[in-house]
Order: sequence, then C-alpha cells, then structure tokens
Amino acid sequence: MSISGRRKAAMLLLSLDAATASELLKGQPQEVVQEIAMELSHLDASGQANEDSVQAVAKEFSTALQKSSGGLHVKSFVNSMLKGTAGKEKAAELQAQMQKAIRDKDPFLAITSASASQIAAALEGEPPQAVALVISELPAKLGTEVLSRLDDKTSLAAVWRMTRPIEVSGRTMRRIGEMVCKRLMELTSEESRPVQETATTETLRKVALVLSGLEKERRDALLEEIEQNDDDVARTVRALMVIWEDITKIEDRSLQEYLRKVDAGVLAKALFGAEPSIRDKILSNISQRVRELVDEESSLMGEPRKKDIATAREEVVKPLREANEAEELVFIEED
Repeated sequence: MSISGRRKAAMLLLSLDAATASELLKGQPQEVVQEIAMELSHLDASGQANEDSVQAVAKEFSTALQKSSGGLHVKSFVNSMLKGTAGKEKAAELQAQMQKAIRDKDPFLAITSASASQIAAALEGEPPQAVALVISELPAKLGTEVLSRLDDKTSLAAVWRMTRPIEVSGRTMRRIGEMVCKRLMELTSEESRPVQETATTETLRKVALVLSGLEKERRDALLEEIEQNDDDVARTVRALMVIWEDITKIEDRSLQEYLRKVDAGVLAKALFGAEPSIRDKILSNISQRVRELVDEESSLMGEPRKKDIATAREEVVKPLREANEAEELVFIEED
C-alpha cells in the first residue's frame, strides 16, 4: 500500500464508527493495522484530520458512504480499533510501536505537544543555533512562551540567529528534533514523582521547625549528625528554619534590626507580588525614608522575573536566618 493510499484509508476509516472500522480491519495482517493506526495518529498530531479532508476522501471512494455526523476523537478511535483487531494484549505493544514510529517520522510533532516549560527545560544548555531552529519550528504562540522561559543570554542569542536563518539539512533537523524529544522523555520521567518530591520538602520543613524549638546546643548537635549523613539535606533544613512566609511571625523590634541590613532595591523586588500580610509587615517595620526609597525603586524597575524575585526574597531572609541560628531572632509567642 502506497503512502498516499494508506493515508486515504486512514481518513476513510475516520468517517466510520469504531465498531464498523474494526469489523473492516478484521483479518488484516498486523502490519497493515499498525500502519493505518500510525497514520491516524499522525493525522491527529499534525492537525490534518479535519472534517473537510475526511469528507473529500470519503466522497472519492463512494458517494453513498454514510458519514458520521459528529466528530470522532482520533485517539479513542485508535484505541478501539487496536483492541478490536489485535486484542488487548497486543494493543499496548502496538501503541508503543506506533508512537515510536511517529517520533521517528516527525520528531517535532512530539515537541509541539509538550508544554512551554518542558520545552524550555529540554533546551537548557543547548547551542543557540539549535534553540533557534527548534523555536522556528514551533507555532508562534508556543515559541513566544518557550522564549520567555529561557535565560536572557540564550534567548537573545537564539533570536539573533532566527533573524539570520541558514539552510539546514533534513538530517540535521531530525537529529535536533530527536535530541529534544529524548530530553523531553527524560523530563517526563523525572516529573512522574512530584508528590514524593513535595512530601520531602514538607517533611524537611517539619524537621526544621522541630529543631528550631530546641536549645541551640542540642539543635546544632542534631544538625551536625544530619550533615554527616547528607550535607545537602542539612543545608536544606537550615534554610527551612526561617522562610519568607515566617516574616509575619517575627516580633517587630527584632525584624526592624535586620531589615536595616537590606538594600531598598532588594526590598522593592522582594515585595513585588508579595502577600499583603507580608508586605504590610515589612513596610511597617522600615523607616519612612526607606519606604520612600522602596517606592521609588518599585516605580522604576518594571516587572521583575520570578527568579529575581525569589533571589531578592532570599536576601531578605538570609540575615533573619543567621540571627535565628545565633538565637538572636525573636518570634511572636503563639497562644
């Protein structure tokens, strides 16, 4: 079956209900079923499985063919077709083979189905020319979202290269696409454990709060014990003893002393988008002169990046954390 014929067969099946299509495919070799299923998924991923195209192919085969009135979801259709012809045991295997064949045929289809944050993460550390080529192949809106998530240096270099396009062979484009696809698959695997990662952070925060309530000598001894087993965990626990959200729990006089050490520009950036309770707490514990400087900095800086806001908040919290370790920070006593 030629490529054009296979595509026409796939589009013709789209005009039928899943049960009828499965009946028509019964008795066909497994290779034929797999090829048609692959073609169906490719049509769906590339957006070519539209109603006009399907009807045109159906009319070409037979004007008497009854067309389905509603749209048929291609992925559900493929699932039903595979299970109806190959059986449940073979369906999973066929689908895996089909997805691999689709990626091999056009790796950029898999890339465009990923989120902007995933694509940006997959492009991290890649040469600007490769980044430019990938973004050029994405829909404009998705390309913009990806670009906004890249660091300034990479995004500037990539945009510059996009303004100076060079001819790239199909082989090179495929290699770049496969590289990004592979990285996306790795990231998807890494993201499959979000609950465990969140639980770990929450657990370490609880450990930090428990240790904070101990006498300094006992606390330091326990932290040293943690450090001997895992230096990174010990560092994280120390950092989690005082976090940005804890600012509202600090006594005013104690907070005032350490806010004096923070630059007004850093405070302005840290307060951008902050919770009202935290913002009010900080502004009420700095001098009128510093508040005016913060307001001036805020009016001039524009909208900072999330990463810069996080860095600024860390600078605000750092002296508080150091004071807490030295038992010099005073918290409001809870009832």
